[in-house]
Amino acid sequence: MNARGKLFDAEDLKPVVRGRFVEVALPTPVDRVFDYIVPDPLESRAKVGHRVTVPFGSRSLQGFVVAEKNESHVMRHAVKDILEAPDDEPLLGSGMLALTRWMAEYYACSWGEALQAVLPAVVRTGRKRRMLNVLRCAKPPEELLAHAAALEEKARSGKGSGERNLGYARVLRAMGTFVDDVFTPSALAEKLGVSESPIRTLAKQGWLRFEKVEPERVGGGGILGAPDKIPETLTFDQQKALDAVANSLDRDEFKTFLLFGVTGSGKTEVYIRAIQRAVDHGKSAIVLVPEISLTPQTVRRFASRFENVSVLHSSMTDAERRDAWRAISAGKSRVVIGPRSALFAPVKDLGLVVVDEEHEGTYKQDNTPRYHARDTAIMRCRLEGAVALLGSATPSLESWHNAQGGKYELLELHSRVRGPQTQDIRRTPNAGLASVEIIDMGQECREQHKLTFFSRRMRGACSAALERNEQVIVFLNRRGYHTLLSCANCGQAMMCPQCDIPMSFHRGLKKMACHYCLDTEPIPRQCPHCFGGPVKLMGMGTERLEEELNIIFAGRAIARMDSDVMKTREDYEVTLEAFRAGETQILVGTQMIAKGLDFPNVTVVGVVNADVGMGLGDFRSYERTFQLLTQVAGRAGRGSKPGTVIVQTFQPEHVSIVTGARQDFRGFVGYELKHRDESNYPPFSRMVLVTVEGKLEQKADEESEKIAATANDFANRFKGTIYAVQGPFDAPIAKLRGRHRRQVIIKAKGFREVRAVVEAIKPLIKTGERLRMSIDVDPVSML
Repeated sequence: MNARGKLFDAEDLKPVVRGRFVEVALPTPVDRVFDYIVPDPLESRAKVGHRVTVPFGSRSLQGFVVAEKNESHVMRHAVKDILEAPDDEPLLGSGMLALTRWMAEYYACSWGEALQAVLPAVVRTGRKRRMLNVLRCAKPPEELLAHAAALEEKARSGKGSGERNLGYARVLRAMGTFVDDVFTPSALAEKLGVSESPIRTLAKQGWLRFEKVEPERVGGGGILGAPDKIPETLTFDQQKALDAVANSLDRDEFKTFLLFGVTGSGKTEVYIRAIQRAVDHGKSAIVLVPEISLTPQTVRRFASRFENVSVLHSSMTDAERRDAWRAISAGKSRVVIGPRSALFAPVKDLGLVVVDEEHEGTYKQDNTPRYHARDTAIMRCRLEGAVALLGSATPSLESWHNAQGGKYELLELHSRVRGPQTQDIRRTPNAGLASVEIIDMGQECREQHKLTFFSRRMRGACSAALERNEQVIVFLNRRGYHTLLSCANCGQAMMCPQCDIPMSFHRGLKKMACHYCLDTEPIPRQCPHCFGGPVKLMGMGTERLEEELNIIFAGRAIARMDSDVMKTREDYEVTLEAFRAGETQILVGTQMIAKGLDFPNVTVVGVVNADVGMGLGDFRSYERTFQLLTQVAGRAGRGSKPGTVIVQTFQPEHVSIVTGARQDFRGFVGYELKHRDESNYPPFSRMVLVTVEGKLEQKADEESEKIAATANDFANRFKGTIYAVQGPFDAPIAKLRGRHRRQVIIKAKGFREVRAVVEAIKPLIKTGERLRMSIDVDPVSML
């Protein structure tokens, strides 16, 4: 009924013309915008890009105004007033609105969900600020500087722990010098490249004190410590690449470049000089790096060359994130560096976006909106007339295919940079790379008459390096102690009761653990399947690898880096700093140590089991194996000393092993692209992955059948543009966290076809407690 107590009449169906109306995008799965009336008091604060609170059913939601209009075609009784408009200025500009609209259309989500993803929660919700602990000098600055000098002298004379004393001295010298700057312990530690431990020790000793302050009082200060040495000249290839990027920056044009260079070839120096060119033109730049590569070393490299660099990362407090966002929005920061979400930083006059390690799967978000930061970065550059610079030693096959087809411009760095850069380094493919040896572990085990995890050659190479006071990295992409527990009688693996995944044994926990749902179980006394033989512990993870290395190389300092021990950013930084300082001789770990690290004293890299990951039910598994091997092999011999890489494998002839070990990208690509083309896999198609997860297996089957039927009907009507509809079938992980999982794969010709088929299946997508469905466009993981 209407307000007059009658059934709705013609008056109710007329467009509402009084007042002003706006369209609001809300963070709900409903793919549409909603009309609301703007009350007169809120007229100046409810324009396009403004944040507003509106009634939605029985609740209130926060959304964004995306359009203004003078009338609404929604019935009078259904149009409600905006409740609140808290901001004087809009939080989003026209460029970001256009980008999120594209994200919603392509990645199969609502506009409101896309908008929610581009703003940090603290900016989006306007949560109250928290007080922060900052550092103050507890004594006069001259006393801190005098004590710093005394500690430095003590370190030089060899008294006490030299590295520890130097750490204390750096903190004291920074605090005594930058008296007017205000630092949190974590910010100071990050800038100095030390842990927070010396800071807290000096506070206990009475040299420093902590004080609670409002977050806006916390400054960033200048970069502390010596900056990286700036190369006087670039190599021939570096200069050629920079000239190409600079030409597009000078012309203020959109263009995408793929910078393909072997590990250690100086890609970062090209990035830095291209950023400088953009800044010189009054433009801003964004540098995207995988979260795992956002090390203090990486940050210092950029921050030492530019003023007011803003660093965005997952460990920031709400206050730090809000302050960084405001500084960027006000134009105070012209260079922003961070992981995937930094792409949406509100920089002024965007000129350049760098995507380092563009092949990394972490650039793909694994929940709604399931956007790929690399591809979204290119679209942002297109919309804002900026340059996109993608870089990698192992480009994704999609990017390589685009470069070969002329969609991107290919730039190449053929050789490593060693020592002072000169113009005489030209076109020597893979010059300066470490020598590689592939060890057939099947033959090694036969010759040693036992199952062994370390070949004699790997032991010998590591021992020789340590004797020369060099450092070693040992890589194994499996954490835990034992990676498999199985029955000695029937051979059945001990599976997670909630997931279709074998459990691993963690000695520290003294239990079996699932790495997906984090469930833990005690080791059964007998097999729960056949009630027969005992359970055998098999395989090696990094926890056991560390223990074995401590036995083989007794007396050597060994550190482990995996997600079991690296709980905080400080853990990560402390471990790397100790390795950089030479306090640790052997670094063992998972993919955390495979990329983004540059240690000139590392001369030997050992890959314990190169086969890990190749048996996964994912068409990209060979590509990932190749990329990971290439990246980890690139950690050796980056200084003046030659490097050696020992790769252990039970498949010594496999193309991913052979080409990855010798960093032969073209060799791998030639093989892999041929097989992708034969099966219509990306980059020769665009792919959509629909996953249905249900508490009840039958319900998951029914819903996935409906999706497959709709997709097949669409494919039959548009033959030639939809290459294949596969499924439904069990996902590679058929059960996860107690939910049965079914998948449907759709391979389409291109962007338009993907959008069309997504629109056809979107009405079937349901989300609830007992049933979840997702559409992943251009999926990176098929698991």
